[in-house]
Amino acid sequence: MQVRRALRSFASRNSSYDQRRRNGRLRTIACFAMLVVALLPFASRGVAQDAPGQENTEEIVANLCTGRVIIGVAKDGIVVATLENPIEPQTRPPMIVPISDESVAVLLGAADWWLPDEHRELARLYAELPSLPREQGGPNRPHLQGYSEGGAGSEATGVESLADNLRARLASIANHIHGDLKLGDGQPLLQMVVADYAPDYGPEVWLVKYFVEQDPEQGDYWQTRILQPQYDQLWPPEKGQPRGLVEVSYPAAPAVASKIRAGDAHLAQFISSSPGMQGVSSAILDGSIEKLAAVDVAAFLRTCLGAVTVSNARMVEAEINKQHGIGWFIEPPAEKPTVGSEQVRPAGAPSLLHPSKPGGPGQR
Repeated sequence: MQVRRALRSFASRNSSYDQRRRNGRLRTIACFAMLVVALLPFASRGVAQDAPGQENTEEIVANLCTGRVIIGVAKDGIVVATLENPIEPQTRPPMIVPISDESVAVLLGAADWWLPDEHRELARLYAELPSLPREQGGPNRPHLQGYSEGGAGSEATGVESLADNLRARLASIANHIHGDLKLGDGQPLLQMVVADYAPDYGPEVWLVKYFVEQDPEQGDYWQTRILQPQYDQLWPPEKGQPRGLVEVSYPAAPAVASKIRAGDAHLAQFISSSPGMQGVSSAILDGSIEKLAAVDVAAFLRTCLGAVTVSNARMVEAEINKQHGIGWFIEPPAEKPTVGSEQVRPAGAPSLLHPSKPGGPGQR
């Protein structure tokens, strides 16, 4: 517990530091599912730009994982459910990625990167996440109190280690980003939700955010740096706070629990028409979710997500079971070719030069 509170304290200090450095540098982002970083030439606007002194062009594209992540900590397992919000044709659902028998992660934001000029993927982060190499020689920064491999607090540093490994991978991607991302202040490039059973501690949920800092060099050429990850512990909640569902959405959307409390008629109809769900809903809203069986929590999450889904949205649901490890209620959708395979850029994909118009399908 002391280590986790130290991590929470460290996250707060790190957040303030990075926020001060980001102020004045980042701008508003248009929310679209294909983020294209183009390098525009000095002589001719409207095509990819070279770095100073270079003749070759480069373009990098990111597909976004968009939608909801809802987590319920039951008496016998942690249920993790995700629902895609297909704001553009090329979005990805928030993938649930097993990290170990007692840990899963979900990525939201720019998680799938590719190089159209080379017809290949640069990174599919949710596929790489479980096997990312350990970061070596990272930048100097504060370490958590009680940090030691295999010693006191080593379970808390598992989250930090995963976060650092992902940051190192993002840093290698950032070496290809030389256009202005136009990210708004407070807008992360990527978010990671981690749910697990920590030894000698119990269930926990963390939200890790990755922000960028960009510096203009010459013309439209920018250097991009991935800042240190920021941590928010979402479970267990602070003393005195309700113990209910944990929810994260990208783009931001009203929480399902909030909609139920507000008397959302559509959700209420779905819940009342599903056998046994009214009692599960009452227990969750009363803060008694840890008294419920994981299978009941899972059924409730599917019911709620079914009420807020839209056409073509994909749902994934898994459980981290105390005795049996990770199992699937709804398995992830089949993926296309892995990293390094050739791809063709979809026709009409939006970009920073030619962004798609705001709008499109979304969740209720």
